[in-house]
Amino acid sequence: MTFSIVAVDPEKKDIGFAIASCFWDSGQMGFAKAEKGAVVSQAQGNWDLINIFFEKLDENMTLEEIVEAFKRADESIENRQVGMVTFSGETLAFTGGKVFNGFQRIGSNYACQGNILVGPEVIDSMVESFEKSEGTLSERLYKSLQAGDDAGGDMRGKISARVCVVRNRGNPLIETVTDFRVEEHTEPVREIGRLIQLRKNLLKTWELTQSATKAEGVEKVAAIQSLEDFLSDKNDRLYLDFHESLAELHLKVGNRDKAIERYKLYVKISPNMLSILDEEIRRDI
Repeated sequence: MTFSIVAVDPEKKDIGFAIASCFWDSGQMGFAKAEKGAVVSQAQGNWDLINIFFEKLDENMTLEEIVEAFKRADESIENRQVGMVTFSGETLAFTGGKVFNGFQRIGSNYACQGNILVGPEVIDSMVESFEKSEGTLSERLYKSLQAGDDAGGDMRGKISARVCVVRNRGNPLIETVTDFRVEEHTEPVREIGRLIQLRKNLLKTWELTQSATKAEGVEKVAAIQSLEDFLSDKNDRLYLDFHESLAELHLKVGNRDKAIERYKLYVKISPNMLSILDEEIRRDI
């Protein structure tokens, strides 16, 4: 009732997984540790297998040896499906003999697996997408998951999905690069794609704002215009503070008319913010 992919990006040192299912909060059945590995346990998933995976990695076991450890620890292992990848790029997928419509494929730095699927085309589509796509590991995992969903995915329907990527940043509290988790939705995978794109847009807006703030002279005018162009179709609360920043930038270069125009939009998005503006600005809005 689930399809997933675990993968590592050796260049950026990212590792993570993507998973979707007709079951509530399928994302709980995956885990990734920076510079260690990533694993998903599905088809009557067993959390104990996730713990065993990381314990045995620390003991320098190969993935084949870890599967044997699974078999010793779990009498129902033939009902399980597990996908694994190590930070070094070793991959393995295991599908028990009692798993219904279970399919799996492994490749360079990834393992892809699914069960109770409409057919093998789900996994084939995921693999093709992952191998051909570009971008961050988060984006490639999402695209792979969406390809599987578009190919029919779980034969029982859609409920939840998750994309999770981690990286060693020198502090275990900030290892998470991406963790978008949709527990119940009519289009859970597509919703994760929307959130990934939204975050990308917000980061781009922040970068443009910083560039416009730091630039001088003619370059500042051009940078302000770039920010204005990017914000032209983003008239909602998510970008509220950026519209205020743009208005302030216009004021600094002496373009009061454009500043007032931007403040009007700022107040239209959030009327309560009118009270925090300078009285001179309020009179012109």
